[in-house]
Amino acid sequence: GIDPGAVHEELREAEIALTFARELAETLHRTGRYEVILTREDDRFLSLEARITVAHEARADLFLSLHADALEDGQAVGATLYTLADAASGAASAALAERHDRDDLMGGGVDLTGTDDAVATVLMDLARADTQPATERLARALVAAIQSADLRMHRHPWQQAAFSVLKSPSVPSALLELGFMSSEQDLARLRDRRWRVQMERALVAGLDAWVEGEIAQQALRLR
Repeated sequence: GIDPGAVHEELREAEIALTFARELAETLHRTGRYEVILTREDDRFLSLEARITVAHEARADLFLSLHADALEDGQAVGATLYTLADAASGAASAALAERHDRDDLMGGGVDLTGTDDAVATVLMDLARADTQPATERLARALVAAIQSADLRMHRHPWQQAAFSVLKSPSVPSALLELGFMSSEQDLARLRDRRWRVQMERALVAGLDAWVEGEIAQQALRLR
């Protein structure tokens, strides 16, 4: 679409992310345990708000945003998992969030019709207070699975920033930077089908662990 994402040596982030998303969706489908809905299955633009709307309309149990960015200094290497926070983990996280955000939005999931900004903010915070623990458990499960598969992660594998695409108050959400196109090592991995298969399997293992944990959490709440 009109937004190719990061571009490095004529390689577009959109191509890498879409390829991986299609492959991951197929891997998840084959397990027979997951229903996967892609926000789009071809190279077209979809606003941040529309992506979150897809998740809500599907009554999704989780939302995963996939990226492969490029940084000007080229120093970052390895996969990185991001969750939402008003204060970013560092300057690089803040810069990534600012670049990713194309729209100013407030995620759905709570009916805010007729409410003023102050009331809406309180309702959003209340909804997030319920989903934030599940999001944190999701992040821990995915990071642990990727590391267990001996796949390269950033020296700070789990970071936080104010990514608008993660602002849905009612769906546990995470953003995965698969790697950085500005790193020669990461770029080679992103282009390697064998590496992508390893990452896809690691993500399935992480999701399996998260689902098992959420079932246990639900059982405890029902006691």
